[in-house]
Amino acid sequence: MSARPATLLVLALACLRSVTAQAQGARPDRAELALDEVTAAAERAYPLLKAAEQERAIAAADLLAAEGGFDATWKTRATVTPVGYYDSVRIDSAFERPTSLWGITPFVGYKLGSGRFAVYDGRLETLEYGEARVGVNAPIWRNGPIDRRRATLARAEIGTEVARLSVAEQRIQVRRAAAQRYWAWVAAGRKVDVAERLLRNVERRDEAVAARVERGDLPAIERTDNARAVEQRRAQLSQAERGLEQAAIELSLFFRDADGRATPPPRARLPRSLPEPGPTSARAGADDLSVAMATRPEARRIALQLRQNSIEMRWGRNQLAPGLDLQLVGSQDFGPDNPRRPDLSKPIFEISLLLDVPIQTRAIRGKLDAATALASRLQYQATFAKDRVEADVRDAQSAILRAAERVEAARREVRLAEELEEAERTRYAQGDSQLLIVNLREQQTAEAELRAIDARLDHQRAIADLRAARGD
Repeated sequence: MSARPATLLVLALACLRSVTAQAQGARPDRAELALDEVTAAAERAYPLLKAAEQERAIAAADLLAAEGGFDATWKTRATVTPVGYYDSVRIDSAFERPTSLWGITPFVGYKLGSGRFAVYDGRLETLEYGEARVGVNAPIWRNGPIDRRRATLARAEIGTEVARLSVAEQRIQVRRAAAQRYWAWVAAGRKVDVAERLLRNVERRDEAVAARVERGDLPAIERTDNARAVEQRRAQLSQAERGLEQAAIELSLFFRDADGRATPPPRARLPRSLPEPGPTSARAGADDLSVAMATRPEARRIALQLRQNSIEMRWGRNQLAPGLDLQLVGSQDFGPDNPRRPDLSKPIFEISLLLDVPIQTRAIRGKLDAATALASRLQYQATFAKDRVEADVRDAQSAILRAAERVEAARREVRLAEELEEAERTRYAQGDSQLLIVNLREQQTAEAELRAIDARLDHQRAIADLRAARGD
């Protein structure tokens, strides 16, 4: 084969490998699983978050029901007296719709009364085409400034925002929990890598130890000790793999497929390493606290609940007042004049006052006392919510700083342990050490690596805690 065709063949194979690698890298089951992908899946399909979001639907339904308190109503009553001295037919129909303007309720009505009526029932009789009336009921004292309908509506309107903030609280906690489970899964994968490396070391060394035992360079007990180390590290690997499987199962509660099914991520999607701590700044800590106070939903939710309770207290105090209602009604009969009742053809305008004085008010006072106690409870909760926000921020900041210090110390420990391990392995090759000490040095290095993994895990968990504390 000439040089040119060979060169072209090499280039073609290289291009094919590149395209294949790109295709494999584009496959979602081969790409590293990112935290954003987990949190997006959790927000899309996490069942408890979906359940929390139903609070908004419930609040919207409550608002609709409260608005229904101002729905129009139509009432009709028909009465027939077929047997008796005063046989008659009576129809009374009314249409009314309450308003939010000082509790005023306008109404229109129609009345028809034909037949024979007793003298004391003369108001039931109308002209042939009936009587039309229009009027308005207006509370002057009780139910004027506020009534049950308007209080319920105002509470329901605030309730929609309370529900939104409650869902926001749940979303923050779900994102925090998803991040915690994600980094635990990544750390478990790295611990499996450490256990596999430990096992490979003793398995590779087993043949060399066996050869030296056969030559008489080492006593047979060295081979036995290495076999013991193999079994010990196999058990350690099995334990690490169990930890990875458990972490994947826990993560699957948040990492869900398009149909919402819990999907444990495969090991092939593990990130290569845990992130290293970045630079920290004292100014950022102050910003964290101010941001948290402004964005955390707990305090705002309690403040809205206090507003709801104040509406209830205002309504309760109003209910202790006497009821004084004004009613204005105008009516007119229609039809041919009735010689027996010439007064029916004249228009009528009526003004009525209704006084209702409560003698005992235990029910309302009981509700007022309960609302007062609830206001005190909410005030205490609001104070604690602010303290809780500050404590969460300060605790997360402390955890981040201390975890970063642990990461740095663990990095130095790993480096020193690796130097000791390599030096001990060299001494063993020269016959100046024992296999037991080499195994101990390898185990010390592994333990240092595990501590470094735990420190990085704690650092990422603390970052997730800080984001939740800030209300991100």
